[in-house]
Amino acid sequence: MKNPKKKLVFLFYFFSILIYSQTLQGIVEDEDGNPLSAKLLIKDISNPDLISEFALIIKGKYSYALRKKYKDSIIVQAISTGHSSSEKVINYNELTDVLEINFRLFKEKIQKLDEIYLEGKKSFNIKEDTIIYRVDSYKDGTEKKLEDLLKKLPGIEVNEDTGLIKYKGKPIETVMIEGDNLFDYNYTIGTKNINIDLVKEIEAIENYSENSLLKGIEESDKVALNLKLKDGKVDLSGSIDFASGFFDKRNKKPISTSSNLLGINKIYKSFAVASYNNIGLNLSPFNYFNQQINLEQIREEDYYTSKIIPESNSIKVTNDNLSNTNGQLFSNLNSVFSLSTKLKAKINFFYIKDEINNNQFTENSFDINDETFSTFDNIFIKKIPIQYRGDLELKLITSKSSLLEYNISLRDESIKTNRTIFSNQETNFNSFLTSNNTFLKQQLQYTKKISDKKAIQLNLLHSRHIIKQDYEITPSIFNFSDSDNDLQSNITKKNFIDFNSVLLAAKNNNNYSFTFGASHSNEPFISSLSSVNNTEEFLIENGLNDLEYKKSEIRTLGSYHWNLGKFKISPSYALRYLNQKLDIKEPNMSLDNDFIIFEPSIDLSYKINRISSINTSLGLNRNSNSLQYLFPNTILIDNRLTFKNRQSLALQKNQTFGLSYDKNDLFNQLEMSFGMNYLKQKGGIFSNSQIDANSSIIENFFLPESTENINFNFNLSKLIPLLKTTFKLNSNYSVFNFKNFVNNSTLRSNQSNYLTNELFLKTAFKTKVNFENKINYIYQETISESVFKNSSFQNKFKMLFKPSKQFYSTITFEYFIPNLQNKSNDYLFIGSKIWFKPKDKNWEIGLTGTNLANIKKFEQFNTNDISTSINSINLLDRFALLNFLYSF
Repeated sequence: MKNPKKKLVFLFYFFSILIYSQTLQGIVEDEDGNPLSAKLLIKDISNPDLISEFALIIKGKYSYALRKKYKDSIIVQAISTGHSSSEKVINYNELTDVLEINFRLFKEKIQKLDEIYLEGKKSFNIKEDTIIYRVDSYKDGTEKKLEDLLKKLPGIEVNEDTGLIKYKGKPIETVMIEGDNLFDYNYTIGTKNINIDLVKEIEAIENYSENSLLKGIEESDKVALNLKLKDGKVDLSGSIDFASGFFDKRNKKPISTSSNLLGINKIYKSFAVASYNNIGLNLSPFNYFNQQINLEQIREEDYYTSKIIPESNSIKVTNDNLSNTNGQLFSNLNSVFSLSTKLKAKINFFYIKDEINNNQFTENSFDINDETFSTFDNIFIKKIPIQYRGDLELKLITSKSSLLEYNISLRDESIKTNRTIFSNQETNFNSFLTSNNTFLKQQLQYTKKISDKKAIQLNLLHSRHIIKQDYEITPSIFNFSDSDNDLQSNITKKNFIDFNSVLLAAKNNNNYSFTFGASHSNEPFISSLSSVNNTEEFLIENGLNDLEYKKSEIRTLGSYHWNLGKFKISPSYALRYLNQKLDIKEPNMSLDNDFIIFEPSIDLSYKINRISSINTSLGLNRNSNSLQYLFPNTILIDNRLTFKNRQSLALQKNQTFGLSYDKNDLFNQLEMSFGMNYLKQKGGIFSNSQIDANSSIIENFFLPESTENINFNFNLSKLIPLLKTTFKLNSNYSVFNFKNFVNNSTLRSNQSNYLTNELFLKTAFKTKVNFENKINYIYQETISESVFKNSSFQNKFKMLFKPSKQFYSTITFEYFIPNLQNKSNDYLFIGSKIWFKPKDKNWEIGLTGTNLANIKKFEQFNTNDISTSINSINLLDRFALLNFLYSF
């Protein structure tokens, strides 16, 4: 080059490549592993329709230096004549000096791939509607069970109180093992007990359908997780975990022991677990400590009758649940058997027994209608729940296009609760409540695939639920005699039968379904309230209920899902004929009404791009009342409370509206959503409370008054690579306008404003020390005849020290102010863990310390429009555990 300008341009171009370029290299093969000549295309993800760079691949091998510096992710695509193309998305953070990318292309005449296969960071892959998380990429060595790791996965949220899991904001249906659904809705058995060392990958599957005949036909918004196990873990594996130590000032020792067994072969898959602990843990899907309900209870709500006398419940204190002084024994077996190529059976057995002891103190200062008085109750509670349960499911493939399914569930539960009560009333009390609960559910479902895009389903379901409660309190509330006691007996039954026929179809990338069905339920209820002395039993005035509530429905449902480019429009309707009958023997009365109900709704979605969308929904629906608001005469609940109802079969009218924006960019570790929801209810159950220093009498009745609730939410999760830190912000603000009565007052208008903020950060430094910190702030304001405020603050700081792969330790400081308006009580909970796992060994040993500051009780202050209350509960003493874990 004689021209110096050309030399200068060449040198500038050459050095710019040396400075800025990265090299892509790899191989391109066909499905048999033979090298292919192909074209390599490079595209900027912000403009995927434009080819930014390209190169020729000769005989399968290539090495190409990028000529541009990309600020965003790029798409790398391989194309070869006669073969399907393949493309991979590479995050710009991965563009190191040399990056190896291999492709395998399939002949189009043999197999045509419809999906786009996206590969991001080595931590996960995206394939069609499934994200595949590589477990080892997210582990830091502190995880023991599956749930520990799920909390760290982007896009997945685990409720620390219930164990329920959400993926991209949607609750998941179940957790499968190698494609088989062992747990159904009770998947917390698996997440709380499966050893994370057994799992290689976790698949998050959108548009999930357990019925393979409906794949591609039904419009499914369901989500499920599937566990892919490590090689060599598919025959027989498990673990034994034993821990024991000492409490600070208790006679018995703290114990936590569990064992699980996973067996898989061609014929069956099975997971079994057995555990015992007295340190507040709940390894079962059933919650007897407080009022949190699981996903199964939500889905089966229509089949249950009402438990009239509620069980004793407690608040949860810290994630260690220090307020649960328990003694839980739990065992469970889940198995799937392939009895033949056409018949598959699944069984689930459960047994749980617990002993929950606590001391709860409540003090209330009331100011009602210019009257001021105080009450207190110091209650010592011993609660013993026992449950036996068995489930059976059979699936028979009757032909290539038809499937017959049958499942049955039988459950037997008893709860015995003994309470000793010291109060401001004239005397102290002892009470004993027994609740016996039996439930039977059977379901038969037939699916017939008419064509590739059309199917019908027939579904028949029957359930029977019986609750028997006996409550005894001494001395009598009504006679005030030490020799008398009161007896409240309730028997509630519900028979429910439901039939549905469904047509499902897909056409031109759209889906629709039409349903015709009918249901009938009848609920008889008998109760009696009496006082008993040594010789006689006296029925309390208005203490007898004898009634039957019947509800029959004929319905048709329809929905259509249009996919119009980036828009998705989903209108639906329900047209129902509803008949309700209420027959009451004492007093002799009967109510009967009929309704024709039309319930339309529509969902609209606009997909901005692959990772973000705008969604909105509108809907109208009407609800009937439950049995617990229909009996006319008195029910005794505890030493202070009785309640009754005025009867009405009127329906509640609901209007809903929702609007949201969602962005889920896993490649850049960014999740963001914000939106609002509005609910207006016309008609509902109101209560008139008669409260004095000794008793509370509540009368429930229906009023056609309106309430409104508007809710705003904002959620953000972002990994900042420069800081090696993940930030999460969750904020929720709601305004609730409601009305109430107190002590025969006029109808009062009230407003409740509720704000929650949570800020979480976690570091991932390549050092021996990392940190986590979570801040929770809650503010509640009630505006009634005056303004009442409650707020709380909680900060949890955790430090992780990991000098080697074999050793780690953590220390946790949890600072809690239950009420910022009254700063006299604040708490600092301290816990620590030390674990050691020898290299290439199957056992681990650890030391755990909990409640090291030895806080004895937890106390909360709360104010509302009628009272100021103080609630306290005793906590587990400080304890230390020596842990031994053996896996095989």
